[in-house]
Amino acid sequence: MHLLISPSSDPFKNLAIEEYLLKSSSEDFIFLYVNRPCVVVGKHQITTKEIDSQYTFRNNILIARRLSGGGTVFHDEGNLNFSFISNVPPGSCALYRTLTEPIIRFLQEEGAAVSLTERNDIMLSDSKVSGSAMHVYKNRVLAHCTLLIDCSLINLSSSLQTKPERFLDKSIASVRSKVANLSDNYPYFSVSNAIDKFTEYIMHENRGSSFLSISEEDQFHINLLASEKYSTHEWIYGYSPKYTYKNSLEYNGNILKYRLEIEKGIIKNVQIESIDQLTSTIELELNTLIGRPHHIFAFPVHDVNLLLTDFSRLLINSLF
Repeated sequence: MHLLISPSSDPFKNLAIEEYLLKSSSEDFIFLYVNRPCVVVGKHQITTKEIDSQYTFRNNILIARRLSGGGTVFHDEGNLNFSFISNVPPGSCALYRTLTEPIIRFLQEEGAAVSLTERNDIMLSDSKVSGSAMHVYKNRVLAHCTLLIDCSLINLSSSLQTKPERFLDKSIASVRSKVANLSDNYPYFSVSNAIDKFTEYIMHENRGSSFLSISEEDQFHINLLASEKYSTHEWIYGYSPKYTYKNSLEYNGNILKYRLEIEKGIIKNVQIESIDQLTSTIELELNTLIGRPHHIFAFPVHDVNLLLTDFSRLLINSLF
């Protein structure tokens, strides 16, 4: 088994490392990484539905999509991520409990009274401190999980404040849970301390394990994967299932109700459901949405408010 501790806090690079280790090797890995503030959605989720776009935009929180399914999670420098990548014997089934058991044993040996639920969440009393997800590729499996140690719970909850009533879709929605930091109950836990102690634990439990360093050639392919897949609109937003977004706004005493049809993250059609008085300005502004990505970076309202009409500002703010 090889142990790799990421030198990067870039979520796109760390997600690319996971995929590269999974698909380009037949060896077993444990990969530890810490990301800068970001929200990571599951592979089959609608990105805009799972996040508070306004909050993440204002607070410079990156948005990413991972290779595995499951729900949306928040990462920052107070969150430690574990990835277990290994082969699965033919005809057998990969089990979360088997792959993530080292984390439970490690935390318990360090004095944390944690337990594993049927949903494979690590709990501290009635609060969740870790969630997990899995992806199978041929005869190999990637199982990864978070560990909230000293995470900003304000940023976590605010980034994941959503408005599901605005969406019509068949996507997999996240299940929100009460969460807590390990350091709230065990002040001696820190991210750096956990990395050091978990490394010692793994090396002791798995004799013959070695540290892995990424070669220049591997780094080239990882950087390419990060730039051409993980940091792109096509993956982060465009991989979302087809959905309908509906909302309403008030302008000059008129109530406008509208629907957007979004496919591969792009607004394909706009429908006006009802309005007291349709003006050419309103109709023109709505039609300019067609063909644009449905994410806030395509509508930088916070920086160009003075250049927009009153209706444009109201419309853009109602899109997220």
